[in-house]
Amino acid sequence: MPEAGDTKGVYSRVTWLLVLANLSVPAFVFFQRNGNDLSDTKNIWIGWISASLLTTVLVISACLRSPLGRRRIPKSMVLKSLALVLLSGIITTVSISATPSDNYLAVALSDTPLNSIMPDRKRLMVELIREEKAASDEDSRIAHSMKPISPALYSVESFANKAAMESTSSQLKQEYDIDKTYATAKLQARRAFHDKMQKVDPAFLRGVETKMQEEDSTDALIEEDEAKWVSSALSLYDYAVTHASNISVNSSGHLTITNEELKRSFLQQVETSKALQQTMNNDRTKALNSKHSLQDAMGVKHSE
Repeated sequence: MPEAGDTKGVYSRVTWLLVLANLSVPAFVFFQRNGNDLSDTKNIWIGWISASLLTTVLVISACLRSPLGRRRIPKSMVLKSLALVLLSGIITTVSISATPSDNYLAVALSDTPLNSIMPDRKRLMVELIREEKAASDEDSRIAHSMKPISPALYSVESFANKAAMESTSSQLKQEYDIDKTYATAKLQARRAFHDKMQKVDPAFLRGVETKMQEEDSTDALIEEDEAKWVSSALSLYDYAVTHASNISVNSSGHLTITNEELKRSFLQQVETSKALQQTMNNDRTKALNSKHSLQDAMGVKHSE
């Protein structure tokens, strides 16, 4: 029966393909899990589903290659297929569950409770990421709930009278206080992480903080830029409030300053403050571009 022999040969070759495919799935899932944004649980599910789909496709393909009158999947092939899928899934589950993943971000974004994350260094990393994200989300929430400074900073309207000057200055202080609150929360989270990790794994802590050094230096530079800019802007408006009686808006909508020396000092302070603001914005843009480049390299969606 040559047709029966051919069919048997097809399924024999498929069996070897099934072995190769089902043993390759655990290796692929294990080695790529640190490069995606998925939790270990999701990666395990990917392993099981991939093994099942590959096996189904191979077996059905073998069946379709058989003559029309013999398109029937042997019971032995069904049992072998199920056994190989089960073996592949178990290997995937055990290999991922038994080894800590370095994909802390995926775990941090999952609903996994902290007390169930092991080992301790992984739990502390996840805790840090979650705390920093919570602080960032709160900062964004408050910032989005606030209206833009009105009248706009440096605008003619913001110097129209003493009340406008004081209002503009007060709104700027409120915005700066939000940024300082976020920076403080991030610093507290980082200090708590340092103290806890120092007791758990000092060598790992040194490696983490070395990697964070560039980001920390950038953040410190931007915070310094912002402090200088805000200080200059507040000083400008304090100066304007002090000399409010000499500053007015004419019928053409331009500022009028009665004293020439006062005018020179005022304009100089405006230009200095604007330059400091531009320096801060430039450094922020560089930092954001660098962050986006890193996220692109890691295949992670951009986050502001």
